Amino acid sequence: MKQFLFVLTLSSLLAFPLSAQEIKILTYNILHGERADRPSVSNLEEISNLLIQLQPEVIALQEVDSMTARSSRFNEKPIDYVSQLGERSGYQSYFGKAMDYDGGGYGEGILAKSGTNYHTINLPIPAGGEPRAMAWVKSMAKNNLEFYFGATHLCHQFEENRIAQVDSIIAYADSLDKPVIWVGDLNFTPDSPEYQRIPEHWKEAGAEAGNPQNTYGTPENGGRIDYIWYDSRKFELVDYKVLDQISFSDHYPVWAVLRPIKNPKQ
Repeated sequence: MKQFLFVLTLSSLLAFPLSAQEIKILTYNILHGERADRPSVSNLEEISNLLIQLQPEVIALQEVDSMTARSSRFNEKPIDYVSQLGERSGYQSYFGKAMDYDGGGYGEGILAKSGTNYHTINLPIPAGGEPRAMAWVKSMAKNNLEFYFGATHLCHQFEENRIAQVDSIIAYADSLDKPVIWVGDLNFTPDSPEYQRIPEHWKEAGAEAGNPQNTYGTPENGGRIDYIWYDSRKFELVDYKVLDQISFSDHYPVWAVLRPIKNPKQ
């Protein structure tokens, strides 16, 4: 039944009429490239096929391995996951390393149809724990609108870290000279202090759409922790969905369509 529902959802997305002004976005925690329903089996082929069908302008990936020994357990050899995914799906690819891991790197991935100025910033960890980072790209919509797209995975251990990381992201995003969209697995829920401290001009697509669907786990036992944030002075929300596909990972892909505002507020 879940697979049938996913086919229906995917068909509705593909049939959705988009103007040249609109930007399709996807964020997805990919469980370091391993299928949730079949441990030790790669999800590279399934996710690349999903992206080919959906065709977002920009894609954020969390829990990304690059040349780790772990990746060799369910691939023929260690792979740079985001590079392989880009080659298969026809996207530019960028890996933003948060930390060394298992002989390689672990962090964030960005795929973009058009992008320049790829870079990574380190995020604060005042309470200690795993290093965290945020990958960025300056991308371009079909109408030649330039915008920044940021992808991250915040601390899963300490609220103090997540608060500091949110503050760091907002300060950096507000310093950029183009409209900004930032997304990822933020490891906090909408009722958390971290969520509540994000300034009013930043809107979260799920809340704006009135869709409280879980993005992690199951509908009965999970949480809403994966988000798409956009500057409401520059963009308006057109569409938002949590895709009903859980077997590729333990998270759901989160999808949104944004439209640039014609006369944006400063």
